[in-house]
Amino acid sequence: MKESLRYPAYAMKTLLRSLRRILPAAVLAACAVVAPAQTRQIAITFDDLPVHGPLPPGETRLDVAHQVIAALQQAHVPPTYGFVNAIHLEQQPETIEVLKAWRAAGFPLGNHTWSHPNLNEIPLAEFEQNVAKDEPTLASLMAGGDWHWFRFPFLAEGNTPEKRVGIREYLAQHGYRVAGVTISFADYDWNEPYARCSEKGDRKSIAWLERSYLAAADHSIHFDRTLSKELYGHDIPYVLLMHIGAFDGHMLPRLLALYQHRGFSFIPLAQAEADPFYRIDTDLSSPPGPDMLEGVADAKHVPLPQAESFEAQLKAICR
Repeated sequence: MKESLRYPAYAMKTLLRSLRRILPAAVLAACAVVAPAQTRQIAITFDDLPVHGPLPPGETRLDVAHQVIAALQQAHVPPTYGFVNAIHLEQQPETIEVLKAWRAAGFPLGNHTWSHPNLNEIPLAEFEQNVAKDEPTLASLMAGGDWHWFRFPFLAEGNTPEKRVGIREYLAQHGYRVAGVTISFADYDWNEPYARCSEKGDRKSIAWLERSYLAAADHSIHFDRTLSKELYGHDIPYVLLMHIGAFDGHMLPRLLALYQHRGFSFIPLAQAEADPFYRIDTDLSSPPGPDMLEGVADAKHVPLPQAESFEAQLKAICR
């Protein structure tokens, strides 16, 4: 659906007024020269359910989940996969309510392993056992729904050919598809600083966190769209990696507004991964290879666009 049909003129004016309050001037200037009429597609996914990162004072894991769910629903985002580490249900049994709320909203769950190990750092057999250990929780909560989507912790798919081939064979034998990632802006880096600044009551620093978060998201859009066009001559359907952190819940309405202003429409994960780009993730009988835009660019010796990082500032703020 064209953007002009999805957003009448009065709605776009309202959206622009909102964006002027939350985006840095440089980002707004860039937005002004981008025609939003062309629809681009993005599937949103969330990792680390039901627990990710520290919480600010007075906030619970269920509060975060309700914030995320409400923002997704208000933006009419289709059913959104949340990838589960079920170890947290053993450590914090009350967090089962997060998964129940996710399912009550009509959102599906997928496998992120039981305890979030890094395949590059442990034997393949141990990693496979960790994948299997997550499954009873998924089968119970999904009640016949499709939970056979897998997201690699740390996006690490193995540091040896044997691991890379072996895990693909294992996942294929157990009916999985891999949930790829083609847009990420390290959203997780903002959750700990937000908790620190909230503890101190530092509103000025929190305002900077809000601006820098949106600036990083906007830069990632430009970065990955530039790569997609350089490699394929067009926008592929993108898959966005997010995390169920407190600052993500706080910022999600504004983040979704940014994607909409940039001309994106929201689609389900399966629809995005029906694109030929994701064949390496959905057809696990094929040989392993790069499944992120940066990896494809490196394999084809295509230079990467200039990257932007707020890591140093985020580590230092509110100390």
